[in-house]
Amino acid sequence: MNRPFYRLGDWRRNLFLLTAAASLGLGVLPACSSNDSRPEAAEASWDNAATDSYSQGVITEMTETQPGEWKITAERPAGKEEVAAILRHADGKVDTLQGQALQQQMQNYTRQNPENRVAGRGMMDVLMWSGIGYMAGRWMTPNAGAYASPGVMQGNNGWRQTITRERENEGRGFYGRGFTGGRSGGNAGISASSSVQRNSPRGTFRSSAPSNSSRSTFGSRGGSRGFGG
Repeated sequence: MNRPFYRLGDWRRNLFLLTAAASLGLGVLPACSSNDSRPEAAEASWDNAATDSYSQGVITEMTETQPGEWKITAERPAGKEEVAAILRHADGKVDTLQGQALQQQMQNYTRQNPENRVAGRGMMDVLMWSGIGYMAGRWMTPNAGAYASPGVMQGNNGWRQTITRERENEGRGFYGRGFTGGRSGGNAGISASSSVQRNSPRGTFRSSAPSNSSRSTFGSRGGSRGFGG
């Protein structure tokens, strides 16, 4: 007896298989399924990050001039939500403070210090006078004592003007890649200085960026030393 052979995709073969599956009580499997566990499916691209965060980030370099005392020695604009502090320790080690570690340090500092410490020379005292602190609304007038030279302080004037305009006219707020927690407050849980006024209430701006973003693209520049100062 000759048995009929059907081409792949033949409608009679497909009908036969469906009938057989139904008679056995088997469900029909979908042809394909999306895997939401993949990073590209679970997280939105940072190229489409929230429009209520600043259009630029900042990279601040700080140097420990003597044990426990720091200065801002370089600062440059960075891409949207790219925020990091490169720390050059007195013993030659270099660390990068970023993401959740940076967020936690800033949160702890602002809980203890509603306003920045003008005379402070510790790592976080100086960092909060940097462009990172400016993005978080910690100061409006630069503290020259936190910078290694007037040229370093003035070199980022154009960037600060952009941040000021976006904060006051567009209601944008501070946030960095790798930070965690709700974004409705606009400041990543970091308390802004009471002297920094905003024209727009932050609660009216909706965020669409990933809530569980991957780690920052910035990595440690060397050494395994923890953060201190």
